[in-house]
Amino acid sequence: MTSISAVSNRTIQFLNESNYMEGIHEIDYANPTFQDPQKGHFGAFTLSQDAGRNHTPLSVKILRTWQALLGKEQQEQSGDHIDDREIGHIRGPSLQKNVRIGKHVPPSYERVPALLQCWVEDFNEDLAKNHEIYTKDDEAFANFAGSYFLRFERIHPFGDGNGRMGRLIANYISAYCNRPLLIFPAEYSLRNRYIEAHESEEAMINYFSQRIAEARS
Repeated sequence: MTSISAVSNRTIQFLNESNYMEGIHEIDYANPTFQDPQKGHFGAFTLSQDAGRNHTPLSVKILRTWQALLGKEQQEQSGDHIDDREIGHIRGPSLQKNVRIGKHVPPSYERVPALLQCWVEDFNEDLAKNHEIYTKDDEAFANFAGSYFLRFERIHPFGDGNGRMGRLIANYISAYCNRPLLIFPAEYSLRNRYIEAHESEEAMINYFSQRIAEARS
Protein backbone atom coordinates (compact mmCIF):
# COMPACT_ATOMS: atom_id res chain seq x y z
CA MET A 1 0.00 0.00 0.00
CA THR A 2 1.24 3.50 -0.82
CA SER A 3 2.25 5.42 2.28
CA ILE A 4 0.71 8.77 3.16
CA SER A 5 4.09 10.48 2.74
CA ALA A 6 4.20 9.36 -0.88
CA VAL A 7 0.84 10.92 -1.75
CA SER A 8 0.82 14.62 -2.58
CA ASN A 9 -1.72 16.97 -1.04
CA ARG A 10 -2.81 17.89 -4.55
CA THR A 11 -3.57 14.25 -5.35
CA ILE A 12 -5.67 13.96 -2.20
CA GLN A 13 -7.45 17.21 -3.05
CA PHE A 14 -8.19 16.07 -6.60
CA LEU A 15 -9.65 12.74 -5.47
CA ASN A 16 -11.70 14.17 -2.61
CA GLU A 17 -13.07 17.07 -4.68
CA SER A 18 -13.96 14.71 -7.52
CA ASN A 19 -16.00 12.58 -5.12
CA TYR A 20 -17.58 15.62 -3.46
CA MET A 21 -18.67 16.77 -6.91
CA GLU A 22 -20.86 13.63 -7.02
CA GLY A 23 -22.11 13.89 -3.44
CA ILE A 24 -19.77 11.19 -2.11
CA HIS A 25 -18.40 12.37 1.27
CA GLU A 26 -17.75 9.11 3.13
CA ILE A 27 -14.24 8.57 1.73
CA ASP A 28 -11.19 10.68 2.66
CA TYR A 29 -8.10 9.95 0.59
CA ALA A 30 -5.88 11.50 3.27
CA ASN A 31 -6.62 8.26 5.15
CA PRO A 32 -4.05 5.58 4.18
CA THR A 33 -6.87 3.02 4.24
CA PHE A 34 -8.05 4.44 0.91
CA GLN A 35 -4.58 4.72 -0.66
CA ASP A 36 -4.31 1.19 -2.03
CA PRO A 37 -2.93 1.52 -5.61
CA GLN A 38 -4.91 -1.55 -6.66
CA LYS A 39 -8.30 -0.49 -5.34
CA GLY A 40 -10.88 2.24 -5.63
CA HIS A 41 -10.61 5.77 -6.91
CA PHE A 42 -7.00 5.93 -5.73
CA GLY A 43 -6.18 2.78 -7.70
CA ALA A 44 -7.87 4.12 -10.82
CA PHE A 45 -5.97 7.40 -10.40
CA THR A 46 -2.67 5.53 -10.01
CA LEU A 47 -3.32 3.48 -13.15
CA SER A 48 -4.38 6.54 -15.13
CA GLN A 49 -1.33 8.55 -14.10
CA ASP A 50 1.03 5.68 -14.93
CA ALA A 51 -0.67 5.27 -18.31
CA GLY A 52 -0.34 8.97 -19.04
CA ARG A 53 3.32 9.19 -18.06
CA ASN A 54 4.09 6.09 -20.16
CA HIS A 55 2.09 7.39 -23.14
CA THR A 56 -0.08 4.28 -23.07
CA PRO A 57 -3.00 4.74 -25.50
CA LEU A 58 -6.46 4.53 -24.01
CA SER A 59 -8.84 1.70 -24.87
CA VAL A 60 -12.39 0.84 -23.92
CA LYS A 61 -10.99 -2.01 -21.79
CA ILE A 62 -8.73 0.39 -19.87
CA LEU A 63 -11.62 2.78 -19.23
CA ARG A 64 -13.80 -0.09 -18.03
CA THR A 65 -11.04 -1.17 -15.63
CA TRP A 66 -10.80 2.29 -14.09
CA GLN A 67 -14.58 2.60 -13.76
CA ALA A 68 -14.81 -0.83 -12.12
CA LEU A 69 -12.38 0.32 -9.41
CA LEU A 70 -14.46 3.45 -8.81
CA GLY A 71 -17.70 1.51 -8.79
CA LYS A 72 -16.59 -1.18 -6.35
CA GLU A 73 -15.34 1.39 -3.87
CA GLN A 74 -18.54 3.41 -4.24
CA GLN A 75 -20.60 0.29 -3.60
CA GLU A 76 -18.58 -0.76 -0.54
CA GLN A 77 -17.83 2.58 1.11
CA SER A 78 -20.51 5.12 0.24
CA GLY A 79 -24.24 5.55 0.49
CA ASP A 80 -24.40 6.40 -3.21
CA HIS A 81 -25.99 3.34 -4.80
CA ILE A 82 -24.49 1.67 -7.86
CA ASP A 83 -25.88 -1.51 -9.39
CA ASP A 84 -23.59 -4.52 -9.92
CA ARG A 85 -24.40 -4.41 -13.63
CA GLU A 86 -23.01 -0.87 -13.86
CA ILE A 87 -19.57 -1.78 -12.50
CA GLY A 88 -17.00 -2.25 -15.26
CA HIS A 89 -19.53 -2.19 -18.09
CA ILE A 90 -20.38 0.49 -20.62
CA ARG A 91 -23.95 1.07 -21.68
CA GLY A 92 -24.67 -1.35 -24.49
CA PRO A 93 -25.74 -5.00 -24.93
CA SER A 94 -24.62 -5.95 -21.41
CA LEU A 95 -26.04 -2.78 -19.80
CA GLN A 96 -29.22 -1.81 -21.60
CA LYS A 97 -29.72 1.48 -19.81
CA ASN A 98 -30.61 4.93 -21.10
CA VAL A 99 -29.88 7.98 -18.96
CA ARG A 100 -30.72 11.65 -18.66
CA ILE A 101 -28.52 14.34 -17.08
CA GLY A 102 -30.51 17.48 -16.47
CA LYS A 103 -31.49 18.87 -19.86
CA HIS A 104 -29.05 16.61 -21.70
CA VAL A 105 -30.18 13.23 -23.03
CA PRO A 106 -27.09 11.17 -23.96
CA PRO A 107 -27.17 8.70 -26.86
CA SER A 108 -29.19 5.53 -26.40
CA TYR A 109 -27.31 2.49 -25.12
CA GLU A 110 -27.37 0.88 -28.59
CA ARG A 111 -25.14 3.66 -29.95
CA VAL A 112 -22.67 3.90 -27.06
CA PRO A 113 -20.14 1.16 -27.98
CA ALA A 114 -19.48 2.60 -31.46
CA LEU A 115 -19.43 6.20 -30.20
CA LEU A 116 -17.00 5.40 -27.40
CA GLN A 117 -14.70 3.43 -29.70
CA CYS A 118 -14.66 6.36 -32.12
CA TRP A 119 -13.90 8.74 -29.24
CA VAL A 120 -10.98 6.54 -28.11
CA GLU A 121 -9.50 6.35 -31.60
CA ASP A 122 -9.82 10.09 -32.24
CA PHE A 123 -8.47 10.93 -28.79
CA ASN A 124 -5.42 8.66 -29.09
CA GLU A 125 -4.57 9.86 -32.59
CA ASP A 126 -4.82 13.54 -31.65
CA LEU A 127 -2.85 13.21 -28.41
CA ALA A 128 -0.06 11.13 -29.95
CA LYS A 129 0.29 13.57 -32.84
CA ASN A 130 0.06 16.84 -30.92
CA HIS A 131 1.13 16.19 -27.32
CA GLU A 132 4.34 18.21 -27.69
CA ILE A 133 2.21 21.25 -28.56
CA TYR A 134 -0.18 20.55 -25.67
CA THR A 135 2.80 20.29 -23.31
CA LYS A 136 3.91 23.86 -24.07
CA ASP A 137 0.78 25.73 -25.17
CA ASP A 138 -1.90 26.33 -22.53
CA GLU A 139 -4.53 27.39 -25.06
CA ALA A 140 -4.00 24.32 -27.24
CA PHE A 141 -4.06 22.10 -24.16
CA ALA A 142 -7.33 23.64 -22.96
CA ASN A 143 -8.89 23.21 -26.39
CA PHE A 144 -7.91 19.54 -26.58
CA ALA A 145 -8.70 18.56 -22.99
CA GLY A 146 -11.92 20.58 -22.78
CA SER A 147 -13.36 19.39 -26.07
CA TYR A 148 -12.59 15.69 -25.52
CA PHE A 149 -13.78 15.87 -21.92
CA LEU A 150 -17.13 17.28 -23.03
CA ARG A 151 -17.45 14.78 -25.86
CA PHE A 152 -16.87 11.93 -23.38
CA GLU A 153 -19.43 13.34 -20.95
CA ARG A 154 -22.01 13.75 -23.69
CA ILE A 155 -21.62 10.10 -24.69
CA HIS A 156 -22.02 9.22 -21.00
CA PRO A 157 -20.77 5.69 -21.64
CA PHE A 158 -21.24 4.31 -18.12
CA GLY A 159 -24.32 3.87 -16.00
CA ASP A 160 -22.51 5.70 -13.18
CA GLY A 161 -19.11 7.29 -12.62
CA ASN A 162 -18.89 9.31 -15.84
CA GLY A 163 -17.93 12.56 -14.12
CA ARG A 164 -15.16 10.98 -12.08
CA MET A 165 -13.98 9.10 -15.16
CA GLY A 166 -13.89 12.28 -17.22
CA ARG A 167 -11.81 14.00 -14.56
CA LEU A 168 -9.43 11.04 -14.41
CA ILE A 169 -9.05 11.27 -18.19
CA ALA A 170 -8.36 15.01 -17.90
CA ASN A 171 -5.45 14.26 -15.58
CA TYR A 172 -4.31 11.34 -17.72
CA ILE A 173 -3.83 14.04 -20.37
CA SER A 174 -1.99 16.20 -17.83
CA ALA A 175 0.38 13.34 -17.00
CA TYR A 176 0.88 12.55 -20.70
CA CYS A 177 1.84 16.20 -21.30
CA ASN A 178 3.96 16.49 -18.14
CA ARG A 179 1.63 19.07 -16.63
CA PRO A 180 0.43 19.58 -13.04
CA LEU A 181 -2.79 17.98 -11.84
CA LEU A 182 -6.02 19.80 -12.59
CA ILE A 183 -8.35 20.27 -9.63
CA PHE A 184 -12.13 20.38 -10.15
CA PRO A 185 -13.48 22.18 -7.06
CA ALA A 186 -16.79 21.06 -5.59
CA GLU A 187 -17.49 24.24 -3.59
CA TYR A 188 -21.03 25.35 -4.50
CA SER A 189 -20.34 28.30 -6.80
CA LEU A 190 -17.39 26.60 -8.50
CA ARG A 191 -19.38 23.40 -8.96
CA ASN A 192 -22.08 25.45 -10.68
CA ARG A 193 -19.49 26.84 -13.09
CA TYR A 194 -18.43 23.27 -13.87
CA ILE A 195 -22.02 22.19 -14.51
CA GLU A 196 -22.74 25.25 -16.66
CA ALA A 197 -19.61 24.56 -18.71
CA HIS A 198 -21.28 21.40 -20.04
CA GLU A 199 -23.65 23.56 -22.09
CA SER A 200 -21.16 24.22 -24.90
CA GLU A 201 -17.68 23.32 -26.09
CA GLU A 202 -16.59 26.96 -25.81
CA ALA A 203 -17.76 27.11 -22.19
CA MET A 204 -15.95 23.89 -21.30
CA ILE A 205 -12.73 25.05 -22.94
CA ASN A 206 -12.97 28.30 -20.96
CA TYR A 207 -13.52 26.29 -17.78
CA PHE A 208 -10.45 24.17 -18.51
CA SER A 209 -8.43 27.33 -19.14
CA GLN A 210 -9.31 28.45 -15.61
CA ARG A 211 -8.31 25.09 -14.15
CA ILE A 212 -5.00 25.17 -16.06
CA ALA A 213 -4.24 28.68 -14.78
CA GLU A 214 -4.97 27.55 -11.21
CA ALA A 215 -2.66 24.54 -11.63
CA ARG A 216 0.17 26.81 -12.73
CA SER A 217 -0.29 29.31 -9.89
